[in-house]
Amino acid sequence: MTQRCARGFSLVELMITVLVAAILTAIAWPSFRDFMHRSAVTAQANQVVAALQYARNEAVSRRYPTAMCGSTDGASCSAGDTSFENGWMIWRDTTLSGTPSYDASKDELLRVTQLQNNISIRSFGGSGSANLIAFDQRGAVIGAAGAASNIVICAKKKPEDAQGYSTDHVQGKFVRIDASGRVTVETLPVDDT
Repeated sequence: MTQRCARGFSLVELMITVLVAAILTAIAWPSFRDFMHRSAVTAQANQVVAALQYARNEAVSRRYPTAMCGSTDGASCSAGDTSFENGWMIWRDTTLSGTPSYDASKDELLRVTQLQNNISIRSFGGSGSANLIAFDQRGAVIGAAGAASNIVICAKKKPEDAQGYSTDHVQGKFVRIDASGRVTVETLPVDDT
């Protein structure tokens, strides 16, 4: 009689394979997590830039002031809040003078963006309301008086954090809106919030 050879893996070989896979995963996980956070920050910065450029283009092409403001419900601006991570809205204002303010009965709502998870998006600088960026018919920022408006996008270390941080592994992005309406993006220095 002929004896058949057993084929397959022994239990020891399988356990060594699982152990090697676990070690490789433990080594790769922090880099993968940082990669995901960097991608999220870049994507949100691009989304903010696209929204600002859309608002400016609408103002110039339609010849009506167009504004973008932080909004938690997509139906009104968040008064006194400088955060955009809870969402924002873009609308065309019917008044041709002064700083726009959203009135659902008169103004045309153009776009609404929803909550952004694990990302901090905050505005500061400029003059007037920090949570409102409005463009006139020429594409310039309304009420800027020569000052630049700024929006900072950072990843949050934990979802419950109030603000994000720029670290050497996951640097934040800095969106600058000049008084002329020009939008630029830069990388935020390490350790800025």
